[in-house]
Amino acid sequence: MSLRSRIARAETLYGLILKMPSHAMVEMAGHEGFDLVLLDTEHGSADTGELEQHLRAADAAGIPVLVRVGGPQPTVILRALDAGAAGIVVPHVSTAEAAEAAVRAAHYPPRGERSLALSTRAARYGGTGLADHLAGAARDTVVVVQAEDRQAVRNCRAIAGTAGVDAVWIGPTDLSLSLGVPGQLEHPGYQAAVDEIAAAVTAAPDCALGLLADHRDPAGDPGHRAASIFFFNHTTLVADTLRRVLRTRAELDLRKSSPREEEE
Repeated sequence: MSLRSRIARAETLYGLILKMPSHAMVEMAGHEGFDLVLLDTEHGSADTGELEQHLRAADAAGIPVLVRVGGPQPTVILRALDAGAAGIVVPHVSTAEAAEAAVRAAHYPPRGERSLALSTRAARYGGTGLADHLAGAARDTVVVVQAEDRQAVRNCRAIAGTAGVDAVWIGPTDLSLSLGVPGQLEHPGYQAAVDEIAAAVTAAPDCALGLLADHRDPAGDPGHRAASIFFFNHTTLVADTLRRVLRTRAELDLRKSSPREEEE
């Protein structure tokens, strides 16, 4: 079953966010049972050749990849999809018009305006017939847009209701920054904005909600109940693990020093 079908079925999906180069981590995410990888070329490297190598690693492990592109430019979206990505994530989508533009850039005519070449990796370098390639792209291409500012909150119902938008992902850092409470994710104003977006996405018949979960347990967080796609930052997970290791060392040092202190 394609990733797009699983999103449409509202399955609970876990995605690992990676910046390139992370070939081995792409494979590890697949082998460990993650549902998808998100390669971040907005805040990370956007090298197209490197992207193809990561997508090959994903194919080896049987895990689909979404690419967060640097912006809404059709050529940037085209390169990610031609390289073989299952779909794209477009940041800073604040209006229904911007959401529609993302959909058009990701899909071939008549739905969109994506340029066609069968010599690409996505078309198996010409090995996939034209009809099969067009049908597969129309059926399986995933379009996720990010709600990351005040304007997106105001327009969230129209954005979520845009045909062809498979999911809306709330960008917490930029959203909190736009609301004037940078990083304060417990702030009532930020929470109210998240609730408004979540309600709008939940009301849309063909759109899923994505949230950044990091190390938290989504199932135990009431604020996450409307979401079905949860993204975990690889860097956050690694940093948390390193901190736990160092805390363990500090505890061991404390135990070692205690007997000496008692003798003194």
